[in-house]
Amino acid sequence: MERFEVGDTKGHFVSIIQNKGVTSDGKFVRYFTSRTDLIKGNGTLSGYGKYVEVKDGDAYFLKYDGTASTTKSPEGKLKITLKVTYSYTKGTGKYENIQGGGTFSGGYIGEGILFVDVEGEYFIKK
Repeated sequence: MERFEVGDTKGHFVSIIQNKGVTSDGKFVRYFTSRTDLIKGNGTLSGYGKYVEVKDGDAYFLKYDGTASTTKSPEGKLKITLKVTYSYTKGTGKYENIQGGGTFSGGYIGEGILFVDVEGEYFIKK
C-alpha cells in the first residue's frame, strides 16, 4: 500500500493498494489493485480484480466502485466496512466473453485480513 496525504482537509488521504489472496474455497487466487480517497477513513474506492482458477489457469477480470466507512468500537478498535458494485470486464478460457456483475460487502477483521460477502451473477455470451 502507498498512502499520500492530500493536505486540503485534516485526515484526507489517497491510497493505492495491491493485494493477493485465495478464495475461501481455495479454487481461485485473486489479485486486486485499488484506489481509495478517504477523509478520516470514509470515502470512495475503485479498482480492478483478477481471479485465476488454480486448477487450470482460466481467469476473469472485474472492475469495481464503492464506499468505505470507518467506525470505532467501544474498545477503540477501528472497523472498516466496504460496500462495492462490480462488473466483469474480460475472461480467458472457459470464462471468455463473461458478462454480469453484482455487489460485495465486507471489511477488514485484522491487519491485512479482509472478508467479503459476494452476491451477483454471470453468464458466458456465446
